Amino acid sequence: MARIGKKGILSGLVGNLVFRNLDGKQIVQSRPDGVRQTANTKASSGEFRQCSTWAKQLRMGLRSFLSEETDSYMYRRFTGAFYQALLQNKNFLKGTRTPFNCDLSALHGFEFNIHSPFKNHFLPPIAVQLNSDGNLRVSIPEFEPKNEMYFNRKHFNAELMLYVYTTTFTYNQPVIDATFSLSIANNYSSVAATDWMSPVLPSGRFVLVVAKLFYYSNNPFTVKKYCNSKEMSPAMVVFSGVVSL
Repeated sequence: MARIGKKGILSGLVGNLVFRNLDGKQIVQSRPDGVRQTANTKASSGEFRQCSTWAKQLRMGLRSFLSEETDSYMYRRFTGAFYQALLQNKNFLKGTRTPFNCDLSALHGFEFNIHSPFKNHFLPPIAVQLNSDGNLRVSIPEFEPKNEMYFNRKHFNAELMLYVYTTTFTYNQPVIDATFSLSIANNYSSVAATDWMSPVLPSGRFVLVVAKLFYYSNNPFTVKKYCNSKEMSPAMVVFSGVVSL
């Protein structure tokens, strides 16, 4: 239905014609045809919706660990990164790709807080390998905190924590996870090489490993006072894969 405005200009729909006002001038256009989805576009749309669900389940699983100390658009960026990683697998048709039949290593390096990128705060490489027995092995070489880490002017202590999260992407499925932490101070001359092995992880689960730096002030008479925030909370994906025994 079209209406006549105060200046005598039509606005709205009359039959197959669309009337609208553009800078005080009457504009008439043909009504566009409805968008017709092909089988290919429907498959792509369904795949993206499913991917959004998987990404959301992972975010919810990491929620306590990340403590909502991420940038405001992390959820959009993570869904996009997850979908792009899925699309890199060309061996399966659209709509048939899943985290269990695709290599999602493209997620490695995803930053959960663009205000404080993990790769700028912790320079030593973190190597994570899933072996045939279902264990994750984490290796970090010897490093010098003063030269290979970032500390602000108020907090000279940090904990590097790795969170191993596994899921089948099925709701009400028991969560299997593990954590590893390493205490670091700015005045350490060096931190010895680290080698950690996780417990055996169940077969058939998707695994995501996230590294995060927890900064804190140290007082011998009180508990640690952590200072992470939305502006300062480095966290990054360092591994993703599927346990297959």
